[in-house]
Amino acid sequence: MSVTATAAKLDRQVFETSRELEFFSEKELMMQIGYDQDLWPIALLKELLDNALDACEVAGIAPQIEVKITKNSFSVADNGPGLPEATMLRSMDYLVRVTDKAYYVSPTRGQMGNALKAVWAAGFVAHGNGIIEVVTGGQHHTVTVSLDRIGQKPRMVHEVEKDGFVKSGTFIKIAWPDSSGRLLGDDLSFYNERWEAGRLIESYAAFNPHATFKLNSKVYERTDPSWPKWRPDDPTSPHWYTKETLRDLIAAYVAEERRHNEKTKTVRAFVSEFRGLTSTIRQKKITTEYSGVYLQDMVKDDDIDPAFVEKLLADMKAESKPPKPAKLGIIGKEHLMQWMIKNGGAAEKSIKYKRTIATDEDGMPYVIEVAFGVHKKDEKSSRRILRTGMNWTPALGDPIPTLTRVIQEMRIDSHDPVTLLVHLARPRFEFVDRGKTRVDW
Repeated sequence: MSVTATAAKLDRQVFETSRELEFFSEKELMMQIGYDQDLWPIALLKELLDNALDACEVAGIAPQIEVKITKNSFSVADNGPGLPEATMLRSMDYLVRVTDKAYYVSPTRGQMGNALKAVWAAGFVAHGNGIIEVVTGGQHHTVTVSLDRIGQKPRMVHEVEKDGFVKSGTFIKIAWPDSSGRLLGDDLSFYNERWEAGRLIESYAAFNPHATFKLNSKVYERTDPSWPKWRPDDPTSPHWYTKETLRDLIAAYVAEERRHNEKTKTVRAFVSEFRGLTSTIRQKKITTEYSGVYLQDMVKDDDIDPAFVEKLLADMKAESKPPKPAKLGIIGKEHLMQWMIKNGGAAEKSIKYKRTIATDEDGMPYVIEVAFGVHKKDEKSSRRILRTGMNWTPALGDPIPTLTRVIQEMRIDSHDPVTLLVHLARPRFEFVDRGKTRVDW
């Protein structure tokens, strides 16, 4: 008589994972930041610099930004208006994204709305010790981050005390072991010149003539404190929107009002926020049939009425003129030449500068500036110096495949003794990942 054994059967349990943990594993945070863990410090530093520059520009202040890198921390201080405490606290809510950029079509340095969330999470995920200090508005905030794995949510211990250390602006410090090794090259075991902090700050100085940067003891002075560019708070143009992006902006307004149980923004008030439509005559002409109508009244079947969106966009475009591409901001030959001579090792007579100001097939204005120079004969480095930027922020990698191909076709190799600067300004770049490492353009 034979006995047939029956294999044990696994009764799989269906588990539920909270969205609050999206930033609290290495795999997920890599998706948010866009880089491997070794590069998180330089990526976080870049996000803090972007935020600092934008804050200063909104306040109409010529940016002065200081970066300090020590053995076990790095920090960014600016002279802007200060980080609102409400914004900081909202950024600690991992169920929502907090951003004032994602839905507007406007040339700004960032659009993802995840910078502060990554700042809080990265230290804990990388080395189990998340400590961030923020000094602003006369208060010193210390945020210690850990994880409630059973409750599936981050644990944020937020302590506040009075501190007059920062008279104006914002100071943010992130505790990170081996910061100087990773960012300054003190430890060559994981140092990569391409991701070095000095190179990053130099690049910011190239693309921001109005800003002064300081990295530890080295200073990069501004060349034009009143340099004109499109500010983050400048009204956006209806000519930069599609039906889809305008619908999304209206929907975001409606959702925010509902969240606060409000009904405040009328169609006319919405129209008045766009460039070229501040005239009451134009507003009345566009919104004649929407007198006293609120944005919330245009919801149809849990969406914004598509017929309303299409007509509103067409009418706004008809009553306004598209901004000239040059309004985006031109860095200019003089500033780029100064940078190339001082930081790029280029011989002055060899420098060539060219810019293209135009509108693309999508109706988007753009400005491309290129500066090229051959290194001086006595320049110690004989290798190529390549800096690219988009909307006044340096690109850490190679975000535009087309540009990479052009450089290859021009036979500008990594060992060539040349310096090449390329900057692109455009109302919006469509990033194909949340870390803003590649664009579809």
